[in-house]
Amino acid sequence: MGAFLIRRGLRFIVILLLASIAVFYALRFAPGDPTAGVLSPLAMEEAREAYKERLGLNRPVHEQYLTYIGNMSRGDLGISMVTGKPIGELLQVYGRNSLILGVTAFAITYLIGIPLGVLAAAKKDTFLDQAASGIGILGMGMPNYWLALLLILVFSVRLHWLPTSGCCTPKHLILPAVVLAAEGIAVTLRMTRSSMLDQMNSDYVRTHRAKGVDERTIIGNRVFRNAMIPIISLSGLRIGWLIGYSLIVETIFAWPGLGYLLVDSILRRDYPVAQFFALVLVAAVVLGNFLADLAYGLVDPRIRHA
Repeated sequence: MGAFLIRRGLRFIVILLLASIAVFYALRFAPGDPTAGVLSPLAMEEAREAYKERLGLNRPVHEQYLTYIGNMSRGDLGISMVTGKPIGELLQVYGRNSLILGVTAFAITYLIGIPLGVLAAAKKDTFLDQAASGIGILGMGMPNYWLALLLILVFSVRLHWLPTSGCCTPKHLILPAVVLAAEGIAVTLRMTRSSMLDQMNSDYVRTHRAKGVDERTIIGNRVFRNAMIPIISLSGLRIGWLIGYSLIVETIFAWPGLGYLLVDSILRRDYPVAQFFALVLVAAVVLGNFLADLAYGLVDPRIRHA
């Protein structure tokens, strides 16, 4: 386990370093003027050049990157070029909102997807199985931005039950959380059903049935536990999908989370904010996969991290 943690720790550092280089250079070479979000459109060229010089933006890009990495290594996260707020303060506020949305969507995904998948497998080829499979196909085929607009039209515009945007009450949370979880429910449902059926056709299941073991005991204590291994593997990837989709969902519903802030900072060329929060999202994806690997051993004792 110790060697496993060391290898994963080194891999985590390398990935963050490569991601920091990619993000830093992509922002610098992207079209747009970093002074546009701060200075007036009527500002003189001399004022723009003075602003760039004060922030070091007129220096060679590799020198800017080395300065950025040096500041990060000392714990200096920087401040927003547009608002002047410390990035640590932005992380606390926007990160909390993203965490609330992400955890809610993650919980909805598995609290609905896994039971429906188990039910579909246990009632194979029945109406319940067909209905659950239909939900899975619909959820995987419907783009989340289209679903978001549809739910806004129905529940906000027509019925006036839920707000179209904003934060941070349960009513504001319902629509973005459901949209963020929709595809995850479909994928989890289909994966659970497939994994359960694979296990139910195994020799050990037939042996238990021949011994007269109750079907509920077989499914609940044997099949379900073994079928959870690919689901846990999916959960690590699911974190990455949630982070990617959150950029769209938070923007559509104006939910003030990390995705919304990242998109806004990129559009406004707020380099320090965009750089830092892009790395935060990369770190979250890598960490999610790491936790999924650790969870393998909890579900299946045969798996060991050498």
